[in-house]
Amino acid sequence: MSFKITQAETVTVPVPYTDPIQGPKEFKATWKLHPWKEYRAIVDAQQAGTKADEELLEDLVSLEGIEDSETKEKIQHCQALVDAAMSVTFIRRPLILSWFAAQEGRSRAATKN
Repeated sequence: MSFKITQAETVTVPVPYTDPIQGPKEFKATWKLHPWKEYRAIVDAQQAGTKADEELLEDLVSLEGIEDSETKEKIQHCQALVDAAMSVTFIRRPLILSWFAAQEGRSRAATKN
């Protein structure tokens, strides 16, 4: 018997979060996907405390849909945007959770902050 199972190298997931001033918002994160064994090793390392959240960012391909809070213009993906997102508590956690959502094939990251 011969068959082929779909595999993707990256996936984009919505990342919902709640801005305490502007209310519910959302952006998109595109992540590199890992085969099962690599994914499990990363999760195990995370749970053991030997892999930091920041290390998951090595798999981040792009962020889309984040606006400048003053001008409302979309900000293009760059390292400064990633650093800024990771420094805001109510964005950081949903962004990190989106890595898990992407790897596990869920259509959305967790919505609780």
